[in-house]
Amino acid sequence: MGHDPAGEYISLFRDIPALWFFALTPVLAWALYLLWLSLIGVAVSNAVNLTDGLDGLAAGAGVFVVSAFSLISFWKFKQSCIGVDPSVLSACYEVRDPLSLATISAAFAASLIGYLWWNAPKAKVFMGDVGSMSIGGVIAAMAILTRTELLLIIVAGVFIIAPGSVILQRLYFKITRGKRLFLMSPFHHHLEMRGWPEITIVVRLWIIAGLLAISGVGLFYVEWLTRL
Repeated sequence: MGHDPAGEYISLFRDIPALWFFALTPVLAWALYLLWLSLIGVAVSNAVNLTDGLDGLAAGAGVFVVSAFSLISFWKFKQSCIGVDPSVLSACYEVRDPLSLATISAAFAASLIGYLWWNAPKAKVFMGDVGSMSIGGVIAAMAILTRTELLLIIVAGVFIIAPGSVILQRLYFKITRGKRLFLMSPFHHHLEMRGWPEITIVVRLWIIAGLLAISGVGLFYVEWLTRL
């Protein structure tokens, strides 16, 4: 395919024409473009790293998120703009190698399931920072390469809870000069301090991860239907 792997637009379900970096001067456009990609990569990697505080939490949630991107990639492969009927041209997708993206993300989700077999409470193996940040890197890459960067906020919404709680805790602590919003941050440790069993926290956050991933895929599909 002729187009580049990553687009120079900010994307939701597909590229948003109004959010084109290169409508600016070339030097500023490249700086903002690289900053945007770096922001996504750093933010998601650290978000997963902060979430990786209980046995099986990050890996289990990662299965739902990466699987969602596998479905999105496969759908973009099925609805590729190559050889498409002109009558549905507005609904097709210009994504580089979507089938390869679907295959890679499906394989990564399967590897997380295999890892989860030994990482589920009580864990016998641990991923550490390298593993958790690698999961975040894959999720960020899939969002960028499938042109769904803003949709990432919904699909991977479960990974916003931990860093969001840390940010809120620090802000509240500074504003109130020493008071705490949560007993402990990230949020899953707050729930532990409230007496929730570890397995209860993990499974309920898995449920939230699944619901958010399904919601993201559902919104993606509905947007495609509106273009037919």
